[in-house]
Amino acid sequence: MSPGIRKKRVPSIEMDLKPFMNLMVVLIPMLLLSAEFARVAVIDIKLPEGRGVQEEEAKKEPNNAPKDGRLLLTAIITDSAMTISAKGGFLPSIRYREFHQYVAKDDHTEFTVEYAPDREVTHPISNRPMSVYERGDILLYCCDENRAVMKNLYTRYGEMVTDIEGKPLASVRAGDSVYTASNPRRLIEVRDPAVLELKPLNAYDELRNRLLKIKERFSDAEDRDKIIIAAENGVIYDKIVQLMDSARSADFPDISISKLRS
Repeated sequence: MSPGIRKKRVPSIEMDLKPFMNLMVVLIPMLLLSAEFARVAVIDIKLPEGRGVQEEEAKKEPNNAPKDGRLLLTAIITDSAMTISAKGGFLPSIRYREFHQYVAKDDHTEFTVEYAPDREVTHPISNRPMSVYERGDILLYCCDENRAVMKNLYTRYGEMVTDIEGKPLASVRAGDSVYTASNPRRLIEVRDPAVLELKPLNAYDELRNRLLKIKERFSDAEDRDKIIIAAENGVIYDKIVQLMDSARSADFPDISISKLRS
């Protein structure tokens, strides 16, 4: 540096965070107001014996049915079945078998196994124990009384196919009129049955299908937007979240969480 030339000092400038803080003060309350929250409540529910397992028993009108026009809709989930209660009565239960999809973190091997509480899941090649963090989707497939997985037709968009009454369909013929278990339901005139795919019947799809029928039938109920989700102790939380999604897609936005009383 030449004599007489001094290096000019640049004064340090402090960042003014006030505009940013003012923005956060306005933005955070707006986000909280626009967010949707599930209303959490703890409600003890005592199930009757044979809850909806036998269709004839499920159709009986109980003595404690509400007389004030309320629906009192409740979706009950255990480790083996889902049951819908409305107007004080129970629909036949949706029995299901549970499968877990895994993706190995070391070699990205993908496989699916049926869930069992006392079964250790191991890698199909290396036989090492799999961790819960390697678990992906939890699949619930409807089954009959003999635990045989039931199948149903689906559109190429993944929509469950039913008849006009909302009953699941495993086969159709050209010229048939079918409906999707979506909100709103879509009418499909079948020209080529091959465009519909026969797949295992997803228990959440059948649950949504039944909730849609209830919504259509009791559209004038004063609590038509409300549903209580009652879970048995030990039910995996992911299953409850998927049940909540099914309820919202069936147009039941007011959701309460409860627990079953043993």
